[in-house]
Amino acid sequence: MITEKQKEQARIFKSMHDAGRMFVLPNAWNAGSARVFEKEGFRAVATSSAGFSYALGYPDGQAVPFGDLLHVVGQMTARVDIPVSVDFERGYSDEPEQVRENARQLCLKGAVGFNIEDGLPDGTLSPLELQIEKIRTLAGLKRELDLDFVINARTCVYWLNVGSEEDRLKTAILRGNAFREAGADCVFVPGAIDRATVGRLVNGINAPVNILLNRAFHDVRELERIGVRRLSVGSGPARWLCERMIGLARELQDGKVSGILDCTFDYRRANDYFGGQG
Repeated sequence: MITEKQKEQARIFKSMHDAGRMFVLPNAWNAGSARVFEKEGFRAVATSSAGFSYALGYPDGQAVPFGDLLHVVGQMTARVDIPVSVDFERGYSDEPEQVRENARQLCLKGAVGFNIEDGLPDGTLSPLELQIEKIRTLAGLKRELDLDFVINARTCVYWLNVGSEEDRLKTAILRGNAFREAGADCVFVPGAIDRATVGRLVNGINAPVNILLNRAFHDVRELERIGVRRLSVGSGPARWLCERMIGLARELQDGKVSGILDCTFDYRRANDYFGGQG
C-alpha cells in the first residue's frame, strides 16, 4: 500500500533535484548503514547495488536474487524516515513490463526513487529504444500509483569507456536527453570524468545531472558551481568497510587482536547510537 508518508517522501526527494543546488546522496547497503546516514543528517539515501551485493556475499551485476533486494529495501524503509532510492541496475529484466512490475514491488516496500542503467555485462550499452521504453513504463507506473518517485536514468558510456572520448560525450548527451524526454527526472553519468567534460554534460543534458564521486574530478564546491545537482558516492563506503574487514580478518589469522580491542565504539555506545528513532 502506498501511504501518504511515502508520497510526501517522494515529493521531498523530487524537490531535492529541482532546488537549483547540489546535494550529496550517500549509498547504503543495509538498514544499519542507511540508519547511520540518516542519523548523521542526510536528507535521503540510495542503495548501492555493489554494496548490497557484497554485503550478501555476491559480486555486483544483478547476481543477487530480486527477492533479496525486496527484503533489504523493506528493512531499510522500515528503519529510516528519510526517502530511500533503489539502484535496481537494469531493472532485473530486459522486458519493460517486468521492469515495471519489479518497480511496483519495490514501491510497495517503500521506495521513492529508482536508478536504472543501460550498461550490459559484455561492456556495451543496451539499445536506446529499449531504455526509452523502460523509462516510459516507469513513468506510467508513477501515474498509476499516484507516487511521484524519481527516475534516475543512468548511461554507462563513461563507466564502460564505450567509444572514443568525443563519441562518449555525444552518446551521453544524446542518451541523457532521450531519457529525459521519456520521463526521467535526473540523468546519471558515472565514470572517471574530468572537469571540462562534466561542464559539457551539464550544459548539454536538459535535466538535473548526477555524477559519481571519482578520482578524476571531485572538488565538491566546483561540481556544484558547474551545475551538477546530485553527487553519489556509490559503493565507496561499502568498499571502504570491506577493505578494513579484510584487513581485520587477516590480523586475526595472525593472532593480532588490537584492531578490535582498540575500537572506541564500544558495546554501550553502539546500542545508544542505533537505539530510538530519528
